Amino acid sequence: MIIERRGRFSILGVLLGAFFVTSVLGVGLALYLGLDTAYDNTRNLWIAMTQADLEEAQSAMRGRVDRMRRRNVWVAREVAHGDLNPDNDIIWQNTLAALVTNEHDVTMIGLIKPDGRFTGYNPTSDTSITGKAAPAEDIIARALIANGPGQSSTLFPRWNNLVKQVVISEMIGLFQDGQYMGTLVQYVSLGDFSRDLKIDPTEAGRTPFILVNNHVIAHPSLPDWQQSHPPENIDAKDIFAILPGIDELADPVLENMDQWQEFDFDPPAPHHEKNGSQASSLELADGYYVVITRQFEESAGLPILMGMHFDPSVFTQEWQRLKLATLIGVSIMVLAIMLAVLISHYFTRPLKRFSEATRQLEKGILDDLPVLPGSHIAEFNDASLSFNHLAITLRDRERIGRIFGKFLPTAIAQQLLDSDDDTGNIQPHQCEASILFVDLVGFTTLSESIAPQRIVTILNAYFAKATAIIEGNGGIITQFQGDAILAVFNAFGDVPKHADAAVKTAVALQHLVHGEQFDSKDLRCRCGINTGMLVAGNVGAPDRLTFTVHGDAVNSAARLEAKNKELGTRILIASTTFDQLSDQTQARLADNILLRGRSETTAVYTIQISGIDQGI
Repeated sequence: MIIERRGRFSILGVLLGAFFVTSVLGVGLALYLGLDTAYDNTRNLWIAMTQADLEEAQSAMRGRVDRMRRRNVWVAREVAHGDLNPDNDIIWQNTLAALVTNEHDVTMIGLIKPDGRFTGYNPTSDTSITGKAAPAEDIIARALIANGPGQSSTLFPRWNNLVKQVVISEMIGLFQDGQYMGTLVQYVSLGDFSRDLKIDPTEAGRTPFILVNNHVIAHPSLPDWQQSHPPENIDAKDIFAILPGIDELADPVLENMDQWQEFDFDPPAPHHEKNGSQASSLELADGYYVVITRQFEESAGLPILMGMHFDPSVFTQEWQRLKLATLIGVSIMVLAIMLAVLISHYFTRPLKRFSEATRQLEKGILDDLPVLPGSHIAEFNDASLSFNHLAITLRDRERIGRIFGKFLPTAIAQQLLDSDDDTGNIQPHQCEASILFVDLVGFTTLSESIAPQRIVTILNAYFAKATAIIEGNGGIITQFQGDAILAVFNAFGDVPKHADAAVKTAVALQHLVHGEQFDSKDLRCRCGINTGMLVAGNVGAPDRLTFTVHGDAVNSAARLEAKNKELGTRILIASTTFDQLSDQTQARLADNILLRGRSETTAVYTIQISGIDQGI
């Protein structure tokens, strides 16, 4: 019994009241999101500015290397053409001096001769320099001979005894008439190279650095470290003994480089795209650091990494505002939730019951559907009444459907139930379809030797599994004729490859009867398949209708089934079916026969069935 209640409230009034209470939460969230956005914008602005500095530094470093490389290639070409002879010391020294005039980025330029001696020019002091080349550089110079003429190589970085500095060098082998004349080398001091990053120790908030293989090339603390670690006191042959490691400068960000966490960020403008830069974060006890790095692409030797990291003080103010906003937002949220729970505790119970009932309905469990009680909220009460009536209707509909499904194909029964027409008529229509006719072999003889009740048991066991196979492939059984089955594919419901579906079903039925027994009896069957035009619809008296199919295509399928006995086959298909098969190799020509009612013979085919003898 469904009970209706009086004194209901409008859901609109409930929603308005809840909105008034939760609007405070909206204000708090808006404040929080606004401050969070301000923090993100500040961070992204710093990142974009740092990106621009790194791009500019990389461009300056690339330009420095390109200029040295072009000078090397020019000298190598002049030597190769015989226009410049390295053995002529006067011309050679003048040429070197002219090459680096007004070039403040070259610390020294010179030639490592085949005998290991070095002769060069220092543009800063405007003096010639001679001496023994460093053994390591002499070895590298000799190795460059294999590169042949015109190949300039950049080497990063190395201690040079002649200038007493850590330098980056650009080398190229010189050849004349196929003879090795020596190696031209240009040096840039590490101090000059690192100035491209515009390191400013007084700049608040940002710390720039350049790393090579976890050693520091440039850093605001590097001069202090070098004073306490003069090159005279270390092995100058080892570049990494001359450069401090990332854990030697008291820089916590570099010391914890293995804990950097890469993150994505939104650039504030289209021209501030990432362009190879990487943003990382580091959370330490003293605050949150942001690190921007960029790989120097021209670093063919050791990997050069440029970057800057932001001191936590850059974000302190934004962090404090964000924490305050978060505290306010959380407080308002807690208050709003408490009020919302108190208000909704009573009014949401109908929704919960309705939700549970609809979930049960969705699962198709109709027999145990609860009867929803009424509610003080008018809309909830109406929904409960409608649901209870719907449940009753669905139970009746399901019962009718179950009964119909025992006498009609499921698709047809569903259409009849969905139709607004109570006459039970299905509009007849003409279509192309594939017809499968299946008949048991020798079942009449079998029926004479066993009890009638067992005959029904055998047939029901066979029909149950055969029906599942047919319907599983998209077919509809229109008739059970004694021990025979008439099924159609594409007559009711779209089956795009209906010929394939019919053949697949016939093969599956052959495997069924050869692989199983039915009430301890072995059965065998023959199948005939034809494809053609037919008419599908209801026939019969106004009060006694049945769904069936008509046409010569249907009759031909039955005749093909009968021809199996004559040809000794299990499955026969018409040429019209064969023409529509996706894989025609599964069929072979059985014979050309004259079907009853035809004036000309027609080709018929049989289907190869794996693991089953084709004879019957």
